Amino acid sequence: MRVLLTILALVSLTGCQYNPYANQFTTAQPKPEDVTGTYALTEQTISPDGLSVLQGRQCQFDLRSDGTFSVTNYPTWSYAFSDGSGKFVAFVSGAGHWSCDTVGTVSDGSTSQSYWGVRFTDCNTNIDDALAFTGKAPPYGLIMTYGDPDSGTVMIFKKK
Repeated sequence: MRVLLTILALVSLTGCQYNPYANQFTTAQPKPEDVTGTYALTEQTISPDGLSVLQGRQCQFDLRSDGTFSVTNYPTWSYAFSDGSGKFVAFVSGAGHWSCDTVGTVSDGSTSQSYWGVRFTDCNTNIDDALAFTGKAPPYGLIMTYGDPDSGTVMIFKKK
């Protein structure tokens, strides 16, 4: 019986995964004036090509205090590989409206907390509808998680 319990415990521990960026999510509501500004893509783990996939272009979001935004050279992806990595498809640029809102929950195993981010609406292009804020205090960053959060497949934006 003890062997069976040990096996079950090991299986449950190895089956439990963890988002490697979870500790960076912003769990306290940020002030609007602390999140407006320009965010540039500084890292991506979707493809093994890193930022070279941008072909020398700069990808950035501009979040304006009037609730509008623009995005330039946002890379879009398809999941074409068996290892879960993505393939770059195209750049999109566009504009619309943004709002600060909760965009998900994160758990430490015993308690769950909502985390904050940006929701995009009325966009005239195909971008993801929400990105999470990172950081516990300004300046905040932005992170887009693709697919299974435990895989660490992300695009990371830093505030300029």
